[in-house]
Amino acid sequence: MMFKSIFIWGTIGVCCTLFAPSCKDQERGHAIDLPVDKFHEGDIVFRRGMGLTSQIVLAADSKGTYSHIGILKQIDNNWYVIHAVPGEPDYKGDADRVKIDDLYRFFAPDRASRGAVMRVDGESQAAQRAAQSALSLFEAGVLFDHDYNLTDTTQMYCTELVNYVFQKEGIDLSEGRLSHINIPGLGGTYLLPNDIAQNQKLQIIYSF
Repeated sequence: MMFKSIFIWGTIGVCCTLFAPSCKDQERGHAIDLPVDKFHEGDIVFRRGMGLTSQIVLAADSKGTYSHIGILKQIDNNWYVIHAVPGEPDYKGDADRVKIDDLYRFFAPDRASRGAVMRVDGESQAAQRAAQSALSLFEAGVLFDHDYNLTDTTQMYCTELVNYVFQKEGIDLSEGRLSHINIPGLGGTYLLPNDIAQNQKLQIIYSF
């Protein structure tokens, strides 16, 4: 059971309250130079984590490049990623839930070895509404879905969150794709980042 917990945490979770300016400045100083002027609200953000759990993700999903996903929202001229992730509390006793992180923190060198920002072609207004829906889920304190149940929208995991807010706008990012995992100690069907990344309407705006 411990192996399963570690695996799923990396698969879907690896798949905040706003930080003080001094913290953000420090993170920006150590982050890559992001072309933020090219980004739009509702752009989809992917990253490949650095840890063991991310390696497990990629071993299970041999065609996948990324292990986590979120959606971009601009607040006070700064870019943030809204995403669902476990194990990253903002304070002692904080529940696993939908979070919001500064984009530079999301792509910090100790969190991402690769990353990308992608856009659904021709759907800028729908994407903006999707980003606003994601922000509403954060504000509502929606909990992280440790059961990874796509039929229960009262809790969310990372890909579930992004797919859900776009589905509300009539856009099916996953196009019905799901990943069936069958390895020793673990089996099941999950919506992984690569299931969304395969959508042909996604344009890469930036990658590293």
